[in-house]
Amino acid sequence: MTRNAIGRRRVLTGTGVGIATAIAGCIGGGGGSDEDVHFITDYYNDQWESLWGELESEFEDETDASMNIEEGGMSGTQEGRLARLIQAGDPPDANTSTFDQVADIWETGQLETVNDVVGSIEEVNGEINTDAFLGEGDDIYQIPHGLYVSNFQYRADVYEELGLEEPETFQDVLDNARVIDESDVDTRGYGLAGMPTGKSQDEFLVLLASAGVSGIGLRWKDSEAREELEVHFPEEEVTTVLQYMKDLSEYSPDPTGIGWSESLSQWVQGQYAQCYHLNAWPVGVTALTAEAQDSDPLRGLAEATQVKAYPTWDGIDTDENWLSAPAPDGYHIFSGGDNTADATEWFEWLYADSMERTVQFYEADPGRFLPTYADVLASDAFQNQGIFQAHPHLLEKLQYCQDEIWGNHYGSVDEANISSPESLYMQRQWFYGEMVNNVVTDSMTVDEAYEWGLGRLEEEFANAQEQFG
Repeated sequence: MTRNAIGRRRVLTGTGVGIATAIAGCIGGGGGSDEDVHFITDYYNDQWESLWGELESEFEDETDASMNIEEGGMSGTQEGRLARLIQAGDPPDANTSTFDQVADIWETGQLETVNDVVGSIEEVNGEINTDAFLGEGDDIYQIPHGLYVSNFQYRADVYEELGLEEPETFQDVLDNARVIDESDVDTRGYGLAGMPTGKSQDEFLVLLASAGVSGIGLRWKDSEAREELEVHFPEEEVTTVLQYMKDLSEYSPDPTGIGWSESLSQWVQGQYAQCYHLNAWPVGVTALTAEAQDSDPLRGLAEATQVKAYPTWDGIDTDENWLSAPAPDGYHIFSGGDNTADATEWFEWLYADSMERTVQFYEADPGRFLPTYADVLASDAFQNQGIFQAHPHLLEKLQYCQDEIWGNHYGSVDEANISSPESLYMQRQWFYGEMVNNVVTDSMTVDEAYEWGLGRLEEEFANAQEQFG
């Protein structure tokens, strides 16, 4: 098993951090019990709901355990639900999220290790294929499900009709957005995320990385020693990205109405022809909808959706891109839950039984994830899914995300890997997305948003150092 190792430092102050606030003294121990397994997940659409229902019934019949599966909402929503449960002294047994969403809970020792479960899963599905952060040393705190590879997506049919070329720089994307928006084609030029939390934050951080600097505004003081971080939020790069997003917003539907969920539904509706996204997620959602509605136009849209590495700032080469590693998403077990023993058994039952059962979870949301286990993507069970038989281009795009984008556009800059408790904390500070929202709503000028964001960065980084230093 491969994983990135950083030392955990216990939070000893009384205030805690983020959703870990008020944990101390209010959470009891976990273990098997007569309680339901409370599992909060954002793996939820019509296909997931049906699959969870089938598996829940089968698992309960075989084990006498009882499941309570709750839809928790995507990034920016689930954190609030977790906070309320934890503050009430009633944490769930498990959730799905990227690790940074529960980093503060992990820091206070409130996640269980899952080494045995992951080891059993690897025996069936192959070893974990990422060096991204999953815990400290040999201890693993996430049962990984899939990886998120950030990229640029566009409609080849619109490009062809208007004679556009694949963009290589930010300016190329903006120029294409303008041409599309001013044409007679019935779609907008770009779909910019402008909600204050969620997708806007990710888009901003990836654009900064594509401009050759750390997205979260931190770097090692000494890139060789890698012992201490410092603020590095260069004005030219940050204001360039903010101005770029402001300019793109002129060719977008209302950015304040675009987050993760909306970006998917709006792509299916054909509302814009370019966007930032993850893996081949819009392709998969469009393909599923096409088959559900038996719609040839949507089949055409799915096939026309192309995926490539996000273009860079003019003058920045691929090997200067600060993208470090795709983000792993998966399951975490909360040590204060009422029935963590059955939760542990649930995940082992789901993933360590057979490759065929594992593959069901990627079929429920095709294109959203790259499998985190080495043998899954190339397996017959994965490649013979019905959605891939109907949409072979979807499988091709997933393989492209893994082989080309992940393979050649991540990890180019060694010092970009700033894995640490402080960086995990900073990744979940929403002011980055708020900067975007302030700019696209004209609440602040670009310069004002930069100064405000720099102040918040310095403030939150000081908090991170105080808590974790």
